[in-house]
Amino acid sequence: MPDLPSSPDPAARDAPRDMKNLSGVCTISTWAGVATLVLTTVGFLVTPAGTYVGFLVRLDVILAGGFIAAFQLVPALDSSIRFFRARWCNSYTYGALLGICTFLCVFLIRMGRWQFGGYDMGILVETGWRQIQGQRPYVDFPTATPPGFNLGILYAFQWFGVNWDANLYFSALFACLTFLWMVWLMLRLEMGRLASMAMAFAIESAAMLTLCFWWYNDSVMVLAAVFFLSCLAYASKPRSAAVQVSYVLSLTLLSLMKPNMAGVTIVGGVVLLFLATDRKMRLVLLTLAATAAAVGVLLVNRVSIPAMLASYLAVAKEHGSVSASFGYQRMIPFEQHAALFWIAVLSVPLLGLVPKITRLAVERKWKRLFYSLFFPMTLIIALYGLATNGEYRDVDCTMLLAAGAFLTFGLHWNGPLLRRVTIAIVFATIVGDLYYGAARIRVFRIGPHRFFEWQDNQNRVEDGFLKNMRVSATMLEAEREIHLAVDANSGPYFFGPRIDFNYAVLGLRSPQHSPAWWEPGTAFAASDQAHLIEVWREHHFQTLIFLNSNTSYGPRADDMDFFLYPKEFRNAINLEYGKDESYAAITVYHRRSELGP
Repeated sequence: MPDLPSSPDPAARDAPRDMKNLSGVCTISTWAGVATLVLTTVGFLVTPAGTYVGFLVRLDVILAGGFIAAFQLVPALDSSIRFFRARWCNSYTYGALLGICTFLCVFLIRMGRWQFGGYDMGILVETGWRQIQGQRPYVDFPTATPPGFNLGILYAFQWFGVNWDANLYFSALFACLTFLWMVWLMLRLEMGRLASMAMAFAIESAAMLTLCFWWYNDSVMVLAAVFFLSCLAYASKPRSAAVQVSYVLSLTLLSLMKPNMAGVTIVGGVVLLFLATDRKMRLVLLTLAATAAAVGVLLVNRVSIPAMLASYLAVAKEHGSVSASFGYQRMIPFEQHAALFWIAVLSVPLLGLVPKITRLAVERKWKRLFYSLFFPMTLIIALYGLATNGEYRDVDCTMLLAAGAFLTFGLHWNGPLLRRVTIAIVFATIVGDLYYGAARIRVFRIGPHRFFEWQDNQNRVEDGFLKNMRVSATMLEAEREIHLAVDANSGPYFFGPRIDFNYAVLGLRSPQHSPAWWEPGTAFAASDQAHLIEVWREHHFQTLIFLNSNTSYGPRADDMDFFLYPKEFRNAINLEYGKDESYAAITVYHRRSELGP
């Protein structure tokens, strides 16, 4: 790409522009930063825990205190960098990369074994278990989950065995490979070793470490960041064969992921790159190669493309592009304000674009102008993700983080003040996201008491599918009673919401042509409900097992878990089955004998 800034000297990439002696200011700023860290720790400890609002306050204390402390400690950090740079060698870089990858694996596996959420995690398990049985998504069971997510959990079970740990091992492998991939791309963009490793780790923390299990939102946003960096690298080094391979591979993988975020990222990235590059025909051919590769992956894995597209379109037509039940509209007001404020903070490094874009427009340097538009595009995508997804806000901000990093440490379009802000953002993001992941707040959002508990959550599962998991006594009791109910009653069995993962736990066949989870407008088109109820009746289940609707653990299960089922479905249960309330944690329904098989 013409007129891109020349690369700085390698020794100066991570150094501040202002190299004046700041010893006096540095000392004051350092002590202020240490004091801020102490106050942040105290504020965190005195904030009551055990409630979702308490968690949000604690998280904001970490983000605010971490940001301010890091901003104050930047002069001391710069002095340390200059000291270590003179003594640094390549072996230290490789050691740091190995250390970060080890941390990613340990954090993902350890935290991913702590607390189980029966709804989303059940979707993950059921999707993988059905494919292990030979069922094909979109054909043998309705679903709207993306093929990349489906194939990910299938490969996890095939490579590491059919157990919960398999998805954690696969997630850890994915996190390490994409981390190294992003570091490599950032080094190609002349960002420097320290900045590249820190930003790649921040992106993994924002996406993979906040969830700690394989899911369609974290995986798509990590690959979106990889694709974004590949586009930037291609714009600056279009003749590099390695960069071209990165562009094709990242586009291939991203196109298999969740369509709402993958779609806007691919369209925005490809269009801007086409406008910014001089080698348009080569870009078209590479894009077509990625498209062909994605189709090839689907065909090799026996994924029906017409059925997949029909599922997407049916759900999108009824679900809408912005859902009232997910994303921003689902948040409490305090969380909404905090999310918007934090995204505004993450956008501050983009301010360095304003004078550049203005000058490029006045001078009519259109190719460089289109290149500059890559960066505000990341803010638009982050806001779109906030509006349409149901994840923690940082998950949708991976590209926004990467954009700020490249503007600051690659292009050097940001001066000393915005550089300090960027460093503070990186530090605050990492510590906030690690707390989010370690506290298992994502699991809390799946369903408190089903089976998340703030206390009594360290009961270890000793064997079976969930071996090594640390769960609540609530879950252990429900699982014990489910085993008893299955042993005491004949099949085929139907497991209700939040306990459907027990098909895999007990090695039972999942019902074919029934959805992996019941959520009209998300798992399948609402117009298909009547047909799916008939499919359910045709299975002639002998035993139905649900969480107990009379539980004292929280809101009634029939209010929480049956609201997605239509009246016709509940009427069919009451008409064809008798209720057995002899269990404490579950409710069992027996098929009435006069109905026959």
